[in-house]
Amino acid sequence: GDLVPLFWDSFDVKKRIDRVRPKGILDNHLLPALGDRPLTALTARDGLDYVLKRQEAGASPGTVRREWQVLMRLLNLAVRYDWLDKNRLKAVELPDANRRTRVATVAEFEAIRLLRDRVMPDVLSELWRVVVAELHTGLRESKLLSVQRSWIRQDADGWWLVLPPSATKLKGTPPRVPLNASALWALHDPVPSVTDGRVFRRWNDIRAFKKYWARVCSLAKIQDLHFHDLRHTFATRLQGLGADYEVRQALLGHRMPGMTASYSHGGPEWDRKVREAVTKLDAAFKMSYGLSYERPAVAVGDPNLLNCGEPAGTRTQGPRLKRAM
Repeated sequence: GDLVPLFWDSFDVKKRIDRVRPKGILDNHLLPALGDRPLTALTARDGLDYVLKRQEAGASPGTVRREWQVLMRLLNLAVRYDWLDKNRLKAVELPDANRRTRVATVAEFEAIRLLRDRVMPDVLSELWRVVVAELHTGLRESKLLSVQRSWIRQDADGWWLVLPPSATKLKGTPPRVPLNASALWALHDPVPSVTDGRVFRRWNDIRAFKKYWARVCSLAKIQDLHFHDLRHTFATRLQGLGADYEVRQALLGHRMPGMTASYSHGGPEWDRKVREAVTKLDAAFKMSYGLSYERPAVAVGDPNLLNCGEPAGTRTQGPRLKRAM
């Protein structure tokens, strides 16, 4: 428990803002179980007992591993600051987490479309733009929901989404993402605001968005589809279209192994390569969802793009969500 202030100080130094999950893990699990134990008294057996109790409580292998990462960061911090001579829990066995491979299907998008008589048009219309943007950029959920209109910029070779650095080293972010026609349409803000620069303004809290997504999937009778699975769908579709591994890795923001990664990207040829990948994606999946509202055709250079508004007469009519949602 005495380590926690030092733990948060290290967050401040690293300028990390992703505190919600580690704080919940500390307050709900680690501190109740180990918070009053002297650091020097902790043994590997204590760690194994913690893992076993969490499994008995029904925690999934992935959840246990995420909690363990926070515990390791705490104990490794104690070693660095000479509170401990070594981390004795380092070699404790952990449950194997099954890697999630779920991807979304065209039929599932159609099921969402069929909700249009049961949901609020303006809300689901924005949700659909979020979905299309995800399927054509592959951004992590929190980064996508925080996209600002000022991040959408035009270069000689087309439109780009220029992203700020990731707030944490644990999750990389590509410095910029090429925008194909579908992504560009999805990032248009039909109701521009002078006070809020975000493109998607309905969800200030990612938890609220997760609940909304879960409710929509429930109404559409879609089983076990996380919004993050759309990122998997983006990567899987690129792979199916023959995009190189390094292109998929760069678009997803994953770190490339080795120091040469620092020098392998950049320049007109690389830009052409990543743009070619998302252009193929747009051509292959442009209107494969069977949606009733067509994507408006907007020419590059149209001033409506940076105004984030749809051309007159193309305002989409989406489904109506019950207010109980």
